[in-house]
Amino acid sequence: MNSKGVIVVGSLHYDIFVQSSHLPKAGEIVVGNDWYPKLGGKGGNQAIAASEYGCFTKIISVVGDDTFGKYMLDKINLTNVNTDDIQINNKYNSGMSVALSDSEGEYGAVIVSGANFHIKPEIFKSLKIWENCKILMIQNEIDENTNIAAATNAKLNGLKVCLNASPPKKIISRLIDNIDILIVNTIEAEYLSQEKITSLEEAKNISKKLSDIYKTVIITSGGKGVTACKKNDSPFHIPALNVKVNSTHGAGDVFAGTLCAALAADLNLLDAITLSNEKAGFHIAK
Repeated sequence: MNSKGVIVVGSLHYDIFVQSSHLPKAGEIVVGNDWYPKLGGKGGNQAIAASEYGCFTKIISVVGDDTFGKYMLDKINLTNVNTDDIQINNKYNSGMSVALSDSEGEYGAVIVSGANFHIKPEIFKSLKIWENCKILMIQNEIDENTNIAAATNAKLNGLKVCLNASPPKKIISRLIDNIDILIVNTIEAEYLSQEKITSLEEAKNISKKLSDIYKTVIITSGGKGVTACKKNDSPFHIPALNVKVNSTHGAGDVFAGTLCAALAADLNLLDAITLSNEKAGFHIAK
């Protein structure tokens, strides 16, 4: 395996996970089955997934000086992720989310980013933080200017940049110019392309269209598999694993983190996506 790894700049959330028979409609009160806290945030989830591949992984994030922050630090320090650059902010509360999952394993969530929007950008000027890293992974749960600073400095230090554009939002050109790999789900791909995806052929066409802007585009479509396209190449599709769904919560982060770790280990795109697709399938089943 390649000795270089992944650096994740992203969110850490204290997740409150609620299970019920179905997701509530507007104005509806649903009696739940269970709830529990867990370490979350796309940054934390993706960093853990990358580290579980066996890849050297570090995270740059921030938590509040509160009980939620202590919980998250305790949990992530039990993993193989390097946490030396997690900052503690005493002015803002830690980020958190409430996620609801139904009996079919589908879910929805509300996030409050809190301290995650206040990563100190001067850290990206340090050459030391980029050592032994080949890929930077970022998402849309932190401030866009932080992502731009991280991506710009990552490129200056020879890293490739992967953006998981979730939650969906407009991506400005200063960030686009530094993106090598874009990972989106179907909803996010529709948002960026301003086109609907109702078939595999449409997913392929949109991945091809977006690859002219983002170089390499990967669209995850849950049970319909994964579609990908590199600029100037033909798009391809990998079907999803046939598994019994326990919960889809976090599956996209497992896919993204594993993908970056696999690419850092010099797997080609097809093999990296195949592996990541399998890991996400196993995660959904368990």
